[in-house]
Order: sequence, then C-alpha cells, then structure tokens
Amino acid sequence: MLIASVLAILLSSALASASTSPSSIVVTGRAIGDKQAALAACLARRCPTNEDIDASLALAETQLVAGKYREARVTLLAALSRDKKEAMAYPIPVSDLYRANGRVAAHLGIDDDYYRSTWGIYNTLKKGLPNAKDLQYSAMMEVAEMMATTRGHDTAREYYRSIAYHARQDGRPDIAALAELRMILRHWPAYAREKAIHDIADSNDPKTRAAQLEARLALARMAFEKHDVAKGDAIVGELARYDIKKPILVYAPRWDIERGPANADAFAAMADSRDTVNVFEGKVGPAGQATDSGGGGNVGGKPSEGPHLSPNGPQPMGTLRMGLNVEDMWIDVGFHITPEGKVSNVQLLRSHGDTGWARPLLSSIAGRRYTPPRPDSQLAYRTERYTYTSGLEQGTDSHHEQHSPNARVEYFDLSDIAAAN
Repeated sequence: MLIASVLAILLSSALASASTSPSSIVVTGRAIGDKQAALAACLARRCPTNEDIDASLALAETQLVAGKYREARVTLLAALSRDKKEAMAYPIPVSDLYRANGRVAAHLGIDDDYYRSTWGIYNTLKKGLPNAKDLQYSAMMEVAEMMATTRGHDTAREYYRSIAYHARQDGRPDIAALAELRMILRHWPAYAREKAIHDIADSNDPKTRAAQLEARLALARMAFEKHDVAKGDAIVGELARYDIKKPILVYAPRWDIERGPANADAFAAMADSRDTVNVFEGKVGPAGQATDSGGGGNVGGKPSEGPHLSPNGPQPMGTLRMGLNVEDMWIDVGFHITPEGKVSNVQLLRSHGDTGWARPLLSSIAGRRYTPPRPDSQLAYRTERYTYTSGLEQGTDSHHEQHSPNARVEYFDLSDIAAAN
C-alpha cells in the first residue's frame, strides 16, 4: 500500500475543486490538525508500536494529499526514529513505515533515502518474517524498480534476474515468471520484447497464471500502440472472465514533457511498482507497460533535448548539469473510465507550481484504455497525483545539493486511498 488510509471526507473535500479554494484549505488544515492531535494523544499514553505507526502514517498521508511533502517527511522520519528498533516484533507495520518514507523521498527527489528505505522494507520483512517468502519477494520487486529509478536499467535487470533465480531455487515458478516478465517489459529494448512476452502469455503452466495474465495485458497494450484496436479489445475481452474488480490500465499513449525526451511511456510500469495488489496470490496487477526511459516512475527520463521543458515550466537554461527548479510541482487529476474501458472527462483538480510540464500527460490520460469496470462501480472514477521532480545531487558548491536535470514524474493513486475508507 502507499501509506495508511485517510478519511474519505479529506479526499472529497480536497479534490472536489479545480483550485485550492479557501474551503478546501480549511478542511485539509482541519484534517491535518485532527491527525496531529490523534498522534500526540497516542504518544502521550505510550501507545503500542503498531498504533504509533498507524497514527503516524495517517498524519503523513493527510499531509501528502494536502501537498505538504516535507511535513510528511518530518512525520515519517520521526516515526522511524521511534519505531524501527521494533522491527522484529512489528515487521509489517515497520515495513509499511519504510515504504511510506521511501515514496515521499522519491517524490522529493531524495533518492539516497528512497534507496535506503526501500531496502529497509526488504530487510525488515526478512528478519521479522523469515518464512514469509511472498512478502520478501514482493519487497525485492520494489527494490528492483527502485534500482531502475536510482541506478538505471542494467542494475534493475540484474536484480530481476536474481529474483527469478532464487524464486526457482525456492520452488516458486510463479514469482520467477513475474520477475522475468517485468524485467522484459520495463528494461529490455523494444525490439526484443514481443516474442518473450508471447512465450509467457502462451504458457500452459497453471503455476504462472498471474504472469500469463499480465503478459496478455502487455500484448493488448502493444496492439493498441500499433493502432490495432480490434486485437487489443479482443485480448481485453478475453480477460473479462477473470472478474477483475479494479480497472487495470492496459495502454497509455506515449507522452513527452513539452518537446523533451522521447519514449516516455512509463506510466504503467510506475503503477505496477506502486500497486497494492498481491500478485503472488494469483490476483492481477496493472498491465506492465514497457519503458525506454527508466522504469519505476521515471516518466521524464533523460534531460530535455530542447532548450527548455515547457514554455511555462522549469528550464535547464543551457547546460545539462545545471539543476532544475522542481520544488513543489504537482497536479491531481480526475477522470472517469467508461463501460468500454476508455477515459472521459479528464480534469485537473488541483495543482501547485508550474504545470506546463503536465499538458502532454493530460492528453495521454485522455487516450488510455483500461479493462472495463464493473457496472455502477465506484472504481470507475479515478483520482491520481503526479509530482514533477528529479534526484538531488551535489552542486558545484560542495555544501549545497541541487536537483539534477534528469527530470521524472512520480505518481500515487488517490483512488486507492479513498477506497480504503
């Protein structure tokens, strides 16, 4: 999961307006105050570690939804300082705390902490739940995608290969097949993917059912990319018999950040790596779309090829090593998924900072294809947060860090937060 759940009234109030109206600010501020009071009361009575973590995550999530990223980070770091020593007794709550801290760090571009916290998820589960192989392998999948963002394709491939190898040694061909598929989808060159994906999709091994379904969704995406709508719709239609509850992203048109890097079609890979679905229990996660620009949320990919990222957005101004100004740039997007699995009524619900970078993203969202939602399903309406960021690196002044010119977009699903309530 992204972070612990937050009250539905916060989400509906904070996202109902297309701007940060005074009423939404008041409601959000009140919700943050309530969560702060709840955490303070918990600590005052020396509450158990799991209750402390629940209250801390609830506050951090409320702060994050309100766009207060650094306040959320302070909340999470304080909770880790108090509670990480209890990892053996409370491995799942502590791993959730590491996960939340890593996600917030990624949105802020603090990639060193994103790296440490993602490893913290795995190490906590391995030590505290040594026999919970499913959880450990799921955490290693997160490590692999974190490596893609912070270390690149080659490193991510090696981690996926390691996961597949050890999973087979443990008698888990299901996990091995998923690791290999995600490596192919996200970190192989485009010309080499299709046959390898077909090999997994066409397998008759009942133990690799989750990977087979994910591979079929990938083939549907490839059909839509080639404008073979009939073939894409046919594949999606075949999956209807699996009674998929939550609409799954199948295809999103490629998008650039205003004449910036090409091949920025990484949204679904990003969604995969952030998804809450436990694919090791045979459930279907979102479709794994390939990326040529860096998986796990690296939508922006490489530095801009043009003189600037957008007419109104952040500008590298001449040198690829000059840092970007990407502080506090995010948008919330809402849209409906039609019964045919198409997207309608895309709206920019809220934003902060320059938004020129997001125009191509909104166009891409409008062209998405999903597995059809159930009739009258509340999950047919989606709300999503996108943050424009880049990793921090040492600047020319040895005592000063700056954002690198390697822009990317981080994502989390506000709909999942609402659904948890």
